[in-house]
Amino acid sequence: MPTDDDLDVDLEFLRASARDFLAGRGEKDSIEELARLDWTGLLVDDAAGGAGWRPVEAAVIAEEIGRAGDRSAWLGSAVAAAALATAPDAVRQGLLPGLLDGSIAAAVALPTSAETVRVARADRCAILVLLAHDGIELINDGLARCDDADLLDVNRPVHRVDISGAQRHSIGTAERSAELRRVARLLVSADSVGALSATLERLVGYLIDRIAFGAPIASFQAVQHRLVDLLVLQVKSRAIVMKAMRAVAVGDPQAALLTASAHSFVTAKTTAAVDECMQLSGGIGFTWEYPLHHELRRVFDNAQLFGTARSSHAELREVAGW
Repeated sequence: MPTDDDLDVDLEFLRASARDFLAGRGEKDSIEELARLDWTGLLVDDAAGGAGWRPVEAAVIAEEIGRAGDRSAWLGSAVAAAALATAPDAVRQGLLPGLLDGSIAAAVALPTSAETVRVARADRCAILVLLAHDGIELINDGLARCDDADLLDVNRPVHRVDISGAQRHSIGTAERSAELRRVARLLVSADSVGALSATLERLVGYLIDRIAFGAPIASFQAVQHRLVDLLVLQVKSRAIVMKAMRAVAVGDPQAALLTASAHSFVTAKTTAAVDECMQLSGGIGFTWEYPLHHELRRVFDNAQLFGTARSSHAELREVAGW
């Protein structure tokens, strides 16, 4: 029987391996490469052709994907594969193998009162899965054009997709939809933690090398305090996301409470933290060529994809009975 320490060692090995792979791969928007590592099947049981129900491992991968600034549709494909794994046989057999081998890319979104939804990498996605409160809905034809006018993240575009004329097919229960909404919120939170991690690491190196008044900027006590605050936030954010994901993985009754807490905290804090990194970078942080603005755009978009900090606060109050 593996102990918690054994599991932590395995997760750190997975983290290191994923970081090396993502740093070395050339085409960063290819989902097929990630599928060959079984990353698209991390939320799909072995019997359905996946790697097993592994939300905790998926959170590690999500963080490293955010850290690398990966442009693929991995998150949408992984969550969509989990939805299709419990879909009716005809739908599952027709679409799930393509998601697992990367030949089909998918997007996942929360339905709104409007006729459009926000999804990442909609330009690469053939199917859309809606995680509604009354069940899971599939749209695999009739997806309308992507509106590029409001793009913020040019590295990993988030589009508004018109679904007003699309036919929806019910493929899952309300309980399964709620579970996958929690997974999606935690994965996008982990992605933001990864983006913050990359930003902070680069910032520390920059402040060590940058000289002001005859000394490295990193040697100034006021700057050191701000860097420590950012590091504490990064570690705290990772810990709360992983705690919530472990609860989701085992079906803990506290999973809804922990997920709402983690998503509201990370969504609210990481955007401000990456902006703080930009301020500490000085003028270089505002230049288009410097990678930092991509990370700021990424965490800002992440904060809107599966609900906002405010919506998670409202859900937290409801779940906790405040």
